[in-house]
Amino acid sequence: MLTVQRRLCKTCIYRPDSALDLTKLENDVRDPNMSGYFIGSRICHHSEDVVCRGFWNAHRNHFTAGQIAQRLGMVRFVDVDTLA
Repeated sequence: MLTVQRRLCKTCIYRPDSALDLTKLENDVRDPNMSGYFIGSRICHHSEDVVCRGFWNAHRNHFTAGQIAQRLGMVRFVDVDTLA
């Protein structure tokens, strides 16, 4: 089962008003061998193992676990952010 944050949190790096360098942060998980794909996902900063909702919305089809979980119906949305 792949767990994904149910909503964007108020401090999500994917919010349009975020001052963080999204390209740099995405480069941390970008696949150097396949342009446009990722070797993993961004984890929500409110958890240790839940996929960031902003990353999921933007890239759910661009990392292996996201593709497989969707095809098998094994995506579970959770609320780990009490500030969402």
